[in-house]
Amino acid sequence: MEQFVNRLDELNRLRTLYESNAAELAIIYGRRQIGKSELVRRSIVDRDDAVYYQAVQGTATTQLRRFVEAAARTYPDITALKAEWEPLLGYLTERDAIIVIDEFPYLIDSNEGLPSVIQHLWDTAVDESQATLVLTGSAIGMMHTHVLDGGAPLYGRVSQTPNGRLELTPLPFRSIHAFVPTYTPEERVFVYGVFGGTPRYLSPLDPSQRLGENITRLLYDPDGPLHDEPETVLQMELTEVNTYFSVLESMASGNRRRNEIAQDAGIASTNTSYYFDRLETLDIIETHHPALTDPARSKRTRYRIRDPVFRFYFRYLYGRAGQYELYGKNAYAEHIEPELPDFVSETFESLCHQAVPALYPDYQLTQVPTQWWYKHREVDLVAPTDGATLIAGEVKFTNTPLGYAVLADLEDDVEHIDWTPTGGGEPTYEFTLFSRSGFTPAVEEAADERDDLRLFDLPDVVAVLEDGSATWRPPQDYRDTKRLIRNQNATRSGDGSSCRDPLRA
Repeated sequence: MEQFVNRLDELNRLRTLYESNAAELAIIYGRRQIGKSELVRRSIVDRDDAVYYQAVQGTATTQLRRFVEAAARTYPDITALKAEWEPLLGYLTERDAIIVIDEFPYLIDSNEGLPSVIQHLWDTAVDESQATLVLTGSAIGMMHTHVLDGGAPLYGRVSQTPNGRLELTPLPFRSIHAFVPTYTPEERVFVYGVFGGTPRYLSPLDPSQRLGENITRLLYDPDGPLHDEPETVLQMELTEVNTYFSVLESMASGNRRRNEIAQDAGIASTNTSYYFDRLETLDIIETHHPALTDPARSKRTRYRIRDPVFRFYFRYLYGRAGQYELYGKNAYAEHIEPELPDFVSETFESLCHQAVPALYPDYQLTQVPTQWWYKHREVDLVAPTDGATLIAGEVKFTNTPLGYAVLADLEDDVEHIDWTPTGGGEPTYEFTLFSRSGFTPAVEEAADERDDLRLFDLPDVVAVLEDGSATWRPPQDYRDTKRLIRNQNATRSGDGSSCRDPLRA
């Protein structure tokens, strides 16, 4: 089996359902490669009452035959039944079986009436059963239409205690250490910025190789196992793939607004809703709204690619098939390494957003920290509180220390943020700066003299996200502990590798 990381809550919920004294229905959904199949297979290891069926594309007759073959491994007498879904599922529920149908949407493709068959079974024939039915699906739109949304045949029938509705999302940053335990905190940020939190993309990582070697072997090499992954996934899910590819390439190049993306992709702006909505349904892209605005009314919406592997593919690989062969061993160093900090900076900013609640435990936030922008002004991090304080910050993922000009620009920009505290009156500001490469003496001196300015570096962010251990240090303590942090990182890496350049192949 693949490495199993950070799905213990979901695993325990499934196993609790299996031990229930009543019939239970669980729905597991999420984008492809997120770990649904591994989760359900892991949940039924060593059980002698489970049926696991991996649905594939095919005719209704083929699907039924394959299901009977799978079920007969545990319940041989099922082969004597008529090959129809209702008697087959009824037979298994009468025997309190655990029935796992992986990629349920493939069955719906060949038999649209199947959800209604299950509905009828669940409403009329399982009162005395202790069976569990688990349905998984990567076609998220179809899972909502037939299972989850109001009006769907199975709506309202999913188990409630524990909740049988499990949406699998990418693994959080704290999971990365399990895949590359010898990597330094900075290297783990780069890994998350390139490979994201999809288990299928993280499992092939070799912690004995440098980051650049892993990127080259898995992504950049045309024979790498992830090289064509985004294109393959999109071709499985979409028609008119060329248009979608153009939209994603435009986003990956830096375009964020709908009109910019449409113009760069060569499609009419009036036609973008169709393509954008489909990509959102598949969790390929997401909308992004400025802090403190109502998303339903905001006209400053931006779009971005959710998964780093997809962003990487459309920024560096799509349409550049001959680049690797042309440059050979120097391909990564020539074309990716110089730009990688800029590419990963978006992920680092997101990690800083996630760290704010733990770094500011004395404040009760009323919104999730995010960016704010208006016209030519932009603030990397804005987080309103339930008092009169607005937390505002900048995030820099560069090779040089963060300088005083960044702080000065931040103080100027916040004056243009339209926010009134819940209790009325004028807001007060708590300024925060995040930096990959530390801070200039001028910034450290400013923080030493002020009560409204805090400084956090990359190890602070990583520590609080991985184990909640980071706490704010005053600037003098910040300077005094830099050597200690480096030594701790070297100890965790096991080989002193915190001194190495994380980007080199």
